[in-house]
Amino acid sequence: MKLRCKTVIIAASLVSFALVILIAFLARPPVLLVTEVSFAELYGAKRLRLETAHSSLVLFRRVKSVAIADDAGNDIVLTAIEGASSKPFCVIFPVRYVQVARSYREKKSGIPVVLMEGRYAGEENPSAFAIGDNTEDYFIYKTDISSDFYRAGLASAILDDGKNERIAVLLESGVQTQAKEAVSKALNDAGKPLQTSFFTSYSQFTSNQGFSCVVLAGIGADYLDKYADIPVIFFTWINPELIPKDIIIVFNDSPWVQTVPVVRMVKSGMIKGQIPSKIMIMGGKGIKRGIVHKLRKI
Repeated sequence: MKLRCKTVIIAASLVSFALVILIAFLARPPVLLVTEVSFAELYGAKRLRLETAHSSLVLFRRVKSVAIADDAGNDIVLTAIEGASSKPFCVIFPVRYVQVARSYREKKSGIPVVLMEGRYAGEENPSAFAIGDNTEDYFIYKTDISSDFYRAGLASAILDDGKNERIAVLLESGVQTQAKEAVSKALNDAGKPLQTSFFTSYSQFTSNQGFSCVVLAGIGADYLDKYADIPVIFFTWINPELIPKDIIIVFNDSPWVQTVPVVRMVKSGMIKGQIPSKIMIMGGKGIKRGIVHKLRKI
């Protein structure tokens, strides 16, 4: 009888403790992440829920996606944000919503507004057309291009697997300088200074012969429809379930995987910064287990 009473007391205490934790969690202002419905669908609903839940647990505050219809006007977007929370910890906007972000900042001056600029060269300011050059009122973060291309270079050297062939990199012209420097450094550090060809237009790429690896970074998605059997490193948000088996590594710089570092940077008062993409090793057909193991260490 005494043992049963003791068990009941312990169980009640645990339940009470859990309720206190839950109440504290729900009481904290949430993080809001603005996106379009179409992006959320391409990303994958299950994947989005899992990553949002993970970020919520790590940050010990709710992370809520505010999904907007693609053709929604600025007023509708603002209404949806305010409906999600009247006083969030911060609101994260992709750079395409910069005008909405400006309106929200003017209306809610005490709430941190975050602009995610994606893969733009360090000196570029894609938000300037809406907020001007004085960006001190905003938290502006870019994807760390140098880190991403450095790791892509290391991965290319591993995927070459002693064949000593060439590497093809299809990328946007604006990041070409940073990408070349990062990939070259990675190959030298790996002790494999392989010849690398950079293409800023898919029309420049006429054949995949002689290449041991192809990096698709912002352009060249048509490559996936035309060629096969060569390992591909793909910079994309798209749900991995929708991509071909030739893709070995995905570099994901979506706001959902960057939410945790974003919130920590906002909390520390860092108004500008760069965040590396999250790497996902897909495995791929015909890839040796040892190579996959090496890729996981990048």
